[in-house]
Amino acid sequence: MRLSRLIVTFFYIGHARIAPGSIASLVTTLIFYLFAKHLIAYLFIFIIFITTILAFFAVSVYTNKLLEKDRSEIVIDEVIGQSIALLPLLLFEQTYPPQLFMCIISLLFFRFFDIVKPYPINKFDKMNNTFGVIFDDILAGIFSALFLVFALSF
Repeated sequence: MRLSRLIVTFFYIGHARIAPGSIASLVTTLIFYLFAKHLIAYLFIFIIFITTILAFFAVSVYTNKLLEKDRSEIVIDEVIGQSIALLPLLLFEQTYPPQLFMCIISLLFFRFFDIVKPYPINKFDKMNNTFGVIFDDILAGIFSALFLVFALSF
């Protein structure tokens, strides 16, 4: 239970009193920016994949006895979604490492989709299970990544 709490709260960032999801997304963006010059896209995809697998197990264990499955302290899903939103910066950005400005644009896109939750993201958000907790943020990350690719094309 302690390990699952550590994972789902992203090292207790999820216990922040205000905007834990936004803080987790910001920290993810800053970590990405700091390490981007050492990352290749395939390694980053692998990290996202492993984090997602760990998140499914940790969220499942953490929420096993909870009535409300998507609690505000669970922010590992924001970490995964934000990471997906940042991925195009390794794939399509002309400058390497990516510019901080573009990382912030990715963060803004992701927070928009994660907060507004347009269709079909809202359908997964309403699911009261581990899959819904994580997949709505994966979709928000995918939407954000697509918008970022569009922004990078100009």
